[in-house]
Formats: sequence, C-alpha cells, structure tokens
Amino acid sequence: MRSLKLWMVLRLYGVENLQSYIRKHIQLAKRFEQLVLSDSRFEVVTPRNFSLVCFRLLPPTSEDDNGRNLNYSLMDTCNSSGKIFISHTVLSGKFVLRFAVGAPLTEEKHVDAAWKLLQDEASKIDLRKF
Repeated sequence: MRSLKLWMVLRLYGVENLQSYIRKHIQLAKRFEQLVLSDSRFEVVTPRNFSLVCFRLLPPTSEDDNGRNLNYSLMDTCNSSGKIFISHTVLSGKFVLRFAVGAPLTEEKHVDAAWKLLQDEASKIDLRKF
C-alpha cells in the first residue's frame, strides 16, 4: 500500500515537479535555520535534516530543567496564536522545538512571519520566571 501512495503522488506531480517541491521546502528550511543562527538567544540543536529544523531558546544558565519549561512556554504561546504550529521532541536531554516546512503553499514570507512570531514571543518571556 505504501508504494501505491508514492505512485499516486508521482502521477499527480510528476517526478520533476515533486523534486522541485522538495527542493523548495529544503531551501525554505535552510532560510529558517539561518534566521535561528543569526539570533544569539537561540541555538540550532541538530543539523537541519531536509525540511526540518530542530532549535531551542537558550535557557538562563541557572535553570534546573535545561530549558524545558522555557521552550514549552514559547511553543505553547506560538501554537495558541493560531498563526503557526511547531512541535517538540527531546534530544540528548534537551527539550527541542521542531519547525518543519511541508505545506504546498508555503513561501518565504511565511517562514519569515513564523520567525518573527517566535522572536516576538521570546522577547515577551520573562526569563526570571524560568
């Protein structure tokens, strides 16, 4: 059944269009990764993998939970806005946010808007609470 799904996608898009679609999303993820790297408050936790960027807001050095509550709060606030949806995972004991580009109509302006929202919400967080 898995091959049928792939066959349908190939029939719908064609090989060249599917390749272009994937390449576009990888480029958008590269852009997001560069935006994260340009802000010293954040870190990219693992190298970007296709269209997935794993990152986190760096916690204060005195924080006991290694940034879990801080990043959960950021994720929850951004997701509650209804403008973006980001997920999370735990990598090597670090609570990490996951930004994935995958929607067919995603453009650079959407990636930039998502990054702006993350930056704005990160600026509103009172680090003394964490």
